[in-house]
Amino acid sequence: MGLYKLCEHEGRSRDRCDHPWWGSFRGVRVSLAKWTNREVRSKTEAAAALDELRQAVRAGTFIPQSAATTRPAPLTFRAFAEIYRTRHVIPKRLALAADYDWSIRPFLDRFGDRPLTEIRTADVQDFVADLQAPSVIGRRPGLRVRRPATVNRIVDLLRHMLNWAVGREYLERTPFKRGSEMLITKLREDNTRRRRIDDAEEAALLAAAPTAHLRALIIAALDTGMRQGEMLALRFADVDLERGLLTLRGETTKSRKTRVVPIATARLRAVLAWLRLDADGEPKADGALVFSNEVGQPLRVFHRQWQTLVLRAHGHTPRWGARLNYQGLSDESQQAFRAINLRWHDLRHEYASRLVEHGVPLAQVRDLLGHASITTTERYDNQTVANLQIAAAKLERGQMFAPPVVKVARFFQDRPVATRSRTPRQRPSDEGKALQEMHLSDWLGRRDSNPDNHVQSVVSYR
Repeated sequence: MGLYKLCEHEGRSRDRCDHPWWGSFRGVRVSLAKWTNREVRSKTEAAAALDELRQAVRAGTFIPQSAATTRPAPLTFRAFAEIYRTRHVIPKRLALAADYDWSIRPFLDRFGDRPLTEIRTADVQDFVADLQAPSVIGRRPGLRVRRPATVNRIVDLLRHMLNWAVGREYLERTPFKRGSEMLITKLREDNTRRRRIDDAEEAALLAAAPTAHLRALIIAALDTGMRQGEMLALRFADVDLERGLLTLRGETTKSRKTRVVPIATARLRAVLAWLRLDADGEPKADGALVFSNEVGQPLRVFHRQWQTLVLRAHGHTPRWGARLNYQGLSDESQQAFRAINLRWHDLRHEYASRLVEHGVPLAQVRDLLGHASITTTERYDNQTVANLQIAAAKLERGQMFAPPVVKVARFFQDRPVATRSRTPRQRPSDEGKALQEMHLSDWLGRRDSNPDNHVQSVVSYR
């Protein structure tokens, strides 16, 4: 109902009567004078009190008592971040939930105790500028500069949080936008990844795999294009060897949509048949995970094994420290791993690129990868330089380059210099526009030692 009175008056009579003003918002009904602990006589004062009620309810600070005992505190960004986690991130089962505290740390350091309604466009612009400045990032010593793509990912999260706040009516408008005008735009990125895996590197990776299960994961990633999480959640009930299909259930995929992936290669079929057997040679249950060990235990995150495998496949012996993570590598091993520049997700890119090289349309590659837009699929199509050279060589027709024909102003030859002097804006005469076309070599042969016999560009006399 919003703003109203509990009386029989209507129209202007209601606005002028002495009955108290009431306000309601999201199921909360209060007498505005009692709730604000002040006199509320006019409709203007009642509207201002109703706005305070709305802000208190939106912020979750509403207490049905007099403002003399407790005034509703404004919603800070720190409190809002917790609401965003419990009401959006966790119910939506977003991957952001795993490292949410780390992801919002830059926001809390900047806007933590500031009221959410006081974050302005200039504050966000200054925050973006500070993200681009050299700073100490993580545990690495020295100053580093974030890449434009990294800055965009950080700002995108803040943008979504504030847009969500507008949808929940915690904010009237987002500081990123005014009407249809974008006030804060993304930085231009140059992060297209062109990493390919040739046959020799693939063979080296398979040969250097310390376990057969890791070798099976590599084959499955190259021959199905499944994401790491999708493979680790796959169960034998989702494997249909007769039809040659793998069913990826919606609760395990990134898009939350079920899709099927064909079992297209003989080696992938052999991998699935080998994984189906347990330590006693008996078939595992349909509910068992496909990528599990001999006793049915699921394979955990294998990031450390992947780093070791990549380094050894490229002839480098990894050196580790006390910490069992990427930072635990020695400086030499870290530098070597960055120089190799091979990630697990590159196996999925390689799957898409090989399909395109064999003439598979992008629309089919999109469905195989589970992308919602073909624009995303285009980023997975990384053609090799050799294929690009072969494609460009199709333009060859056997034609040769013909020598150019130059235009020489003959009118200015053999004339005194004084006759050629004039103001810059003077147009040349009809006689001066007479041009003679001749071959460059012919003109060079007829040029003599007279310093006045030189070529004048027609452009300079316009």
